[in-house]
Parts: sequence; structure tokens; C-alpha cells
Amino acid sequence: MAEPPDGRTAACVSTAWIILLNKPTYPLTVWALIGAHAAALSLATIASAPLYALIPALASRSAWSARLALPLVGLADTLYSTKLMGPAAGTELFLFPCALLAIVGFSAGAAIASRTLVILIYCASLALHGRYGAPLEDWGAEDPARLFALNAFSAASLSAFIGLRFARAK
Repeated sequence: MAEPPDGRTAACVSTAWIILLNKPTYPLTVWALIGAHAAALSLATIASAPLYALIPALASRSAWSARLALPLVGLADTLYSTKLMGPAAGTELFLFPCALLAIVGFSAGAAIASRTLVILIYCASLALHGRYGAPLEDWGAEDPARLFALNAFSAASLSAFIGLRFARAK
């Protein structure tokens, strides 16, 4: 029988599940805020869901790999979503929870992995900010502001969940 995961790995798995379970609600929320034309594009953000679904399976084989994979999957998802929706939509704000996962997902003994991930996320942000090109949707005048508000709230909520969940992880 497999040994139960350590606290940090269990918190990573919980976070992956929260993200995975919320993926289908994003297009519905976008639809309610902006309309069907925007929801169709936001459906493409669900493409990353299988990567989050792999985190629990990975955790059962290698706790360290799961803790490493979660911020990397989040980084890829954030960059992909920002290209799709455009930087004005605020999806880049999800880089903050990615960096937070890179910090809290590792003990002091794994500081090199944690620091490397934080540097990678930061460098990706520096390299790509303002260079995504035009969004794949021609947004109306008020649409980006609505998306930004939604994504700012969502990134803050995810960051709060991560902080609360990892606060009890050992």
C-alpha cells in the first residue's frame, strides 16, 4: 500500500483539484459577464485541465515531481491563457499564485528547486510581458476591464486558498 503524501504534496494535490474543478466554470462566468462570443474563446482555456489532472497521479509516484510540476503547469497555463485572452484580460496575474506555489511547495532543504522555479516564472514574466501580441478575440470596449476584474478576483482567491491550505502543511 502506498504511503500517504507529505503535507506539502497533499496541499499541491488539493490545489490541483481546486483548479481542475474550477476550469469548467470559467467559460460560464465569461459568458455571463461578456457574452457567448467571449465564452467560445475562453473554452480553449480548458485545454490545460488534463495537465492538472495528472498532478494527483504524479504525486502517488513522486511527491517531489508533483510539487515541481504544479507551478510549471500553472506557468504554462497562464502563458497560454494570456496569449488567448490578451494581456488586458489580466490572466498574467495568475503568475503570482504560480510563484507562491514555487515557494510554499518546497521545504528549506529544496531551496534550489524553489528558487529556480521562482526565477523561471519571473523571467517568463519579464520576457513575455507586452509581447503576447493581439488577443485572439476582438474585445469590445469594456470587455477587457470585466475580464481583468474577474481574473484579478480569481488569482487573489487562488492565492488565498494556497496560503490557507499550505499554512497547515508540514
